[in-house]
Amino acid sequence: MTIPEGATEVILSYVRKKAAEWTAEEMAQRVEAAVGVLEAAARAVPDDLLEVRQEGQEWSPLECIRHVAEVNHGTATRVRGVVSEGVVPEEIPPVPETREDVLATHAGVIAGTLSAVREGNADPDAEVVWLHPFLGDLNWKEWLLTLRVHSLDHANQLEALQHPA
Repeated sequence: MTIPEGATEVILSYVRKKAAEWTAEEMAQRVEAAVGVLEAAARAVPDDLLEVRQEGQEWSPLECIRHVAEVNHGTATRVRGVVSEGVVPEEIPPVPETREDVLATHAGVIAGTLSAVREGNADPDAEVVWLHPFLGDLNWKEWLLTLRVHSLDHANQLEALQHPA
């Protein structure tokens, strides 16, 4: 998926501002809500369209679902490692193949991370940072909020993929 011009700056400004403003609980609630929107959009795709790549589209709905889960798994696992143990883990859970398996695994990974965020204290000042591919160095709070942005963005994409032009 191509990032629209200017979007990087908007996203970076948003995650930095909200990471500084919101408590861990407020961030967790907003990520939960966004993931709920994503999961509803993923489940709403009719079975007969799930693997159909519409003309002019980069992905089929299932490819989109697997992509968002893969990226979110990596982000969530790293956030969990930092808030639980103060380290960025390298091992990321694999993404299954079917929609229901992807969504079940995704829900578990996100729930585990949000639980750790609510309980964690390994990096309360968010000093541990790691490189985002287009936003630069982010701390765990900023990375957590990228889960929200990423989930909502692809929920919108999934809705669009159901309605061929």
